[in-house]
Amino acid sequence: MNRGFRSFHPFVSFFYYVGAAALVMLNKHPVFLFIGGIILICFNIALDRGKTLKKWWRTLVILSLFFLIVNPLINHRGTHILFYFGQNPIMLEAIIQGIILALSLFCLMVLFSSYNLVITADKFLYLFSKWLPQWALLTMISMRFVPLLRRRLKEIQTVQRGKGLSVNSGTMKERAKNGIQLVQILLTWSLEEALQTADSMAGRGYGLRKRSRYIPFKMKRKDWLAIIYMAIVGSISIFGWWLGDGVLSINPILEPIFLEGREWFYLFIFILFLGFPLGIEEREALRWHYWKRKI
Repeated sequence: MNRGFRSFHPFVSFFYYVGAAALVMLNKHPVFLFIGGIILICFNIALDRGKTLKKWWRTLVILSLFFLIVNPLINHRGTHILFYFGQNPIMLEAIIQGIILALSLFCLMVLFSSYNLVITADKFLYLFSKWLPQWALLTMISMRFVPLLRRRLKEIQTVQRGKGLSVNSGTMKERAKNGIQLVQILLTWSLEEALQTADSMAGRGYGLRKRSRYIPFKMKRKDWLAIIYMAIVGSISIFGWWLGDGVLSINPILEPIFLEGREWFYLFIFILFLGFPLGIEEREALRWHYWKRKI
């Protein structure tokens, strides 16, 4: 459904994702990142009720815990020793740094889990096909190829299971043989379709002359206002990072984790930028609820 944040111009959506990723990577403070993660989770829930997050939550948790656990084990810089793991000291600074790394990765993955919901294939081609046509087409095909292969592999497994062939039962030799057969069928199927696609593109005259394109996207007043808003808010947030706010100093002296002074202001600015699409989605939901009750 083309409403809410998805109704904005593709450049507005792309500008938000680039800016949000930059702010998440620049602001290295656990309070900033924790609140940012909550906002991004709410944004995903507003888009598709969290269906995409449900598919990836195990990967999100495992990768975040990996950085949270590994960093204290390999990083021994600091002055606050909590305890010893074997002969290795576990430092408070290393644990906090691991929390920051885990939250940064978590926020980035949650942010881009909603990317395909907002920036669809036609929007992606619109953004890059004029300047990088081959790269844009190749990227779009590659992004489509992974879920397509997974879907085809499930179909092949269903058919092969009816023949009594499975990679989950039998001896190791039988499992390996069945797995190789599944991959062989998958590659044969994919290559055959690739040849058919190439023949179809050649038959349609692809590449013979300068391609024309239909442009369904036009910049509207709300798009310009959104770009101006994000540019101003994002610039203020980057200026705060340049001043040192939004970054928790760990070495050589560990700063207090609690926010102080103007850090609260730059946290508010950080929330204003990351929460912009969430505010748009909630406004549309309230408007829809109001008109539904009115009717």
